[in-house]
Amino acid sequence: MAFLYPSFLWALAAILIPILLHLIQLRRAKRIEFSNVKFIQVSKDLTASQRNLKELLILISRILFVSFLVLAFAQPFLPASDTSKPIDFTQVTIALDNSLSMQNMHADEDFSLLTVATDQAKRVLDIFPSTTAISVNTNSNYSRATTVGTVDATNILDQMSHSTRPFVSHQVMGADHDAAEHVFLFSDFQKSFFEPSFLNKIDSNRIYHLVPLQADNISNVFVDTVYLADEFVRSDTEGILYVRLYNAGDKAIPACPVKLVIDNVQIAALSIDLPPKQVTEMPISFTIRGKGNKHAWVEVEDYPVEFDNFYYFVLQPSRQLSITEISLDDSSPLQRLYRNEPLFHTQRFSPSNIDYAQLDNSDFIVLQGIDEIPAALVSTLETYVKSGGTLAVIPSATERSASYTTLMQTLGIPASLNAGGNSKTSLAIPNRDNPFFKTIFADYDPNMQMPASVRKLMWSRSTEDILKFRGGTPYLSRFDRGQGQVFLLAASLDPRENELVNHALFVPVMYRLAISSYKQEQQIAYRLQNMSITIPAQSQPGSESIYKLVKDSTVFIPEQQIRGGRLVFNVPPDLEEAGFYELQLQGKTVGSFAFNFDKQESLLDQYSPAELRSFLPKGQQQVHVYDYSDTFTVKSEFEKRFFGVTLWKYCLLLCLIFLMAEIALIRFL
Repeated sequence: MAFLYPSFLWALAAILIPILLHLIQLRRAKRIEFSNVKFIQVSKDLTASQRNLKELLILISRILFVSFLVLAFAQPFLPASDTSKPIDFTQVTIALDNSLSMQNMHADEDFSLLTVATDQAKRVLDIFPSTTAISVNTNSNYSRATTVGTVDATNILDQMSHSTRPFVSHQVMGADHDAAEHVFLFSDFQKSFFEPSFLNKIDSNRIYHLVPLQADNISNVFVDTVYLADEFVRSDTEGILYVRLYNAGDKAIPACPVKLVIDNVQIAALSIDLPPKQVTEMPISFTIRGKGNKHAWVEVEDYPVEFDNFYYFVLQPSRQLSITEISLDDSSPLQRLYRNEPLFHTQRFSPSNIDYAQLDNSDFIVLQGIDEIPAALVSTLETYVKSGGTLAVIPSATERSASYTTLMQTLGIPASLNAGGNSKTSLAIPNRDNPFFKTIFADYDPNMQMPASVRKLMWSRSTEDILKFRGGTPYLSRFDRGQGQVFLLAASLDPRENELVNHALFVPVMYRLAISSYKQEQQIAYRLQNMSITIPAQSQPGSESIYKLVKDSTVFIPEQQIRGGRLVFNVPPDLEEAGFYELQLQGKTVGSFAFNFDKQESLLDQYSPAELRSFLPKGQQQVHVYDYSDTFTVKSEFEKRFFGVTLWKYCLLLCLIFLMAEIALIRFL
């Protein structure tokens, strides 16, 4: 212990005053007792003993009163434990994690982690003089935080609210405040966001104080993702939506309520048992009515972390697919097949009468059973495939090969016609795990009867073999070329050569080939952070095309550009609220988008103080990690380490206590 003003200790000589007063009082004249008061001798003796004890206690109280009064003026203190270098307290940074995970409840208090963090931060501010420049950094303002006084900093903390931006340690803790000597970080230290490597790259001119906040539990349920069983969304037709729920906690959750809402109408309500640390997938049937985009969401009931209880998505009715067949037969099986599905718009051209302008607008072109392929068609198909089109080549029953060879060479496919391929071979059982056959088989039979076919067209080294002959040679394969794809079928659609035409697999296989050409213009849902979105651009001749994202009265102008007839824009960094946004061009809505929070924020696992200390390099003196504790402990530990412990307040308190004790002894004893 040391004294700030040790010269005041000479005043301890004042304790002689109460001692002298006590001694003078003991020299009073003695009284002589007469016989008529002999009978109350015992009572008189008892009263004198009490008086002597009272005077002794009064003396002790006066001595201690004078002693602690002198010590209060001398200002004793315990020296700081960290005296390695002079500390500058003129500027301090309060880095406060106000991410959505801070909605979780504190382990020891019935408040959210953010409420406890702001309370602790305000008490830490009481340590510093009012002239200290304070910078309050949060997830929202780390790039533009300004320095204020302690009073204004307290007001900022009082108004603190949650931010949808995630916690980024090196940005929040070190943003543009090089002069700050001390940086206090209050956070739950989520494992999904806090970067332990940051502790190895800290500024050696700063001292960092990490204050972890212990959550009551890390249990949380959220929607991992949703997806459609069918790529196409049809009005007035039942569809299947698959919902993936994740229980991030260590305990199973029985009967978790789940709802599906489309255009503010509840479509389904279920109760799902969720095992711990697992994803649970469930199908939900739905039907949409009418045209236009449908705003939908999946809702779960989970407390106390509620920001991720909703997962928003947009159901956009699919447009018709344009299918063009180039063949010699007006009544080909493909025409009968595709015309039965309203989703497909079909047209047919003969090789001698092709509208080449229509080919460019086709989603799927089928070259089926023609003997000679015109040279102009070969060149058109090459451009069509490279620019993203889908082509299926089904050979003719004849054996003319020159034009097919030219087409294969132009497309860069190692395939040729087989002049002697007239013998049939059965097809192998399809692989049920192949994504091509997803949702095709209701009941998979490994012993199903497969059709047989000749092998007119031969090839090797495909991108994917969808169907094979028994023996392993390919029957139906996909080749990726440029931005598009080419499908090859080994035989014509003549039933005498290819039994697939009359087999149950024919319809789903040919449907799947057509559907593979469908390119979804936009996803059903997007994340808020770090997203780039590409959709077809809407042309507005004679005016500047500026796209805006609008939600209610809030308008955002994203960074955007037009590339090859497609709009590419980034999600604005200030767009922080999950939900539905309309994309507008000159006041007209041209698209609808659903944005959701990053699911990493929903993973509530956090680093403990011991784990944080384990990340520190050996001998690291610039980072101090506090244990889980209350506000007063954090403040006390900091004062002990850097300010020392001042004791004059305690001396003054004891001085008053002994003064009151003296008064009580004189009056009541």
